[in-house]
Amino acid sequence: MKISVFILQIVLITQICQAQNETINYFNQPVPGDTPQVFAPGIISLANRRETKIVFSPNGKECLIGIGTEGTFKILYLSCNNGNWTEPSPAYFIANERAQEPFFSPDGQKIFFTSHANIFVSTLLNNLWTTPVELGSPVNTVAEEYHPTVTNDGTLYFCSMRDNPNGYIYRSRYNNGSYTTIEKLDTIINSSKSGTYDPFISPDESFLIFTTIYSEGFGKEDQYISFNVNDTWTKPQNLGALINTDKIEYGSYISPDSKYYFFSRPDGWGPEVPADIYWVKTNFIDLLRKRNDMGN
Repeated sequence: MKISVFILQIVLITQICQAQNETINYFNQPVPGDTPQVFAPGIISLANRRETKIVFSPNGKECLIGIGTEGTFKILYLSCNNGNWTEPSPAYFIANERAQEPFFSPDGQKIFFTSHANIFVSTLLNNLWTTPVELGSPVNTVAEEYHPTVTNDGTLYFCSMRDNPNGYIYRSRYNNGSYTTIEKLDTIINSSKSGTYDPFISPDESFLIFTTIYSEGFGKEDQYISFNVNDTWTKPQNLGALINTDKIEYGSYISPDSKYYFFSRPDGWGPEVPADIYWVKTNFIDLLRKRNDMGN
C-alpha cells in the first residue's frame, strides 16, 4: 500500500502541466472522444473519493479540484512549477470550512466558490490569491446559495433556495464593481419542482448547462442545455444518453480552450459518496445547437 502511494506521488509530480504550443495540457491524458471517460484516473480521479468539480485557470497554469473528504468538502489547488504540476493540496488562500464548487472568472482574475451555502470571491493580486470575501446582498441571503459561474462581462449565474427549497437559477449583472441586483431566470429554465441548479454559463452567455430532473430524463439528476437567442432562453435539451445515466450527473464545466466538458457522476449525495470526474469532447454542443435551430 505504501509503495503504491509513493508511486502515485511520483507520477503526479512528474505530470507535464503545459506542453509546448498548447495552452493547457491535461495531465498528459489521452484525449477523450464523444464518449465520456474518467479523467486522470489515479491522479485526479481517485478510488473511493468524491471528486465534485475540476476547473482550470484560463492560462492553464492553475487547477482547482472540489472533493468530499472526512465528512466535509475541500478545494484542492495545483499549480505549474517549471513545467510540472505540483501535488494537490488544500488551496492556500481558502480557510473557509466546507469550501466547494470553485470557478475561475474568464479573465483569470477572480475565483468564486461556496462555503456554508454562501458565495465567496478571491481576487488575484501580485500573482497571489487574496483572502476570500463573501458577496453581499442580494446575491447571498438567509437562504442557501450555490454553484457560482461567471461570464466575460462579470455576470454571475448561481443557484439559490430563496424561492424553492430545491433551488432555482438566478443571475446578477456586475455593475461598478459590485452585484447589486438579481434576476430569476425564466420559467422555461426554472420549471422543475425538483429544482434547477448547478449552472455552467458559457463566457459569451450564449448557452447555459444545468442539472435538474424531468420526467423524460434517465432516472436521477440529468444535465440539460438551453441556448440564449436574443436574451431569450430556449427549451432545455437533455445532453443525451452518453452523458446522462441512471446516476447523478452534475459539476458542469467547460475547459477554457472550449475543447472538453467535465462533470461528476456520483450514485448519491454527500461528501462520503464516491464520484469520479469525467470528460468528453464538446462536439455535442454544436449538434444540440443545430437541433435547436431546426426546432427539434
